[in-house]
Amino acid sequence: KKVFFKNLNNGDTVVSPFVVEMGVHGLKIHPAGELKTGTGHHHIIIDKGFMKFGEIIPMDANHLHYGKGDTIASLTLTQGLHQLTLQFANGLHMSYGEQFSNTINVYVK
Repeated sequence: KKVFFKNLNNGDTVVSPFVVEMGVHGLKIHPAGELKTGTGHHHIIIDKGFMKFGEIIPMDANHLHYGKGDTIASLTLTQGLHQLTLQFANGLHMSYGEQFSNTINVYVK
């Protein structure tokens, strides 16, 4: 059971905007809005860590929601080092916690 970046590794250098491919094992992707056991959707948290189990993920510039069930996103970030956390959450945007998060650092040229 885990989430992972399909096309990025910790320490990668990228050019903005860049594509992020998101994957998950152990849970199914389902759009936001409906609470269905064993399902959820991706979030990318920028420059902040994972969210504890059950916490509602806010909607702001640092917490990007992919509630349509998206698995590919395009990010535009400022130059420099950034921390990206992939966080899986249920249909009500409640975090599945550290077990379903993955954090890497990327350098934007």
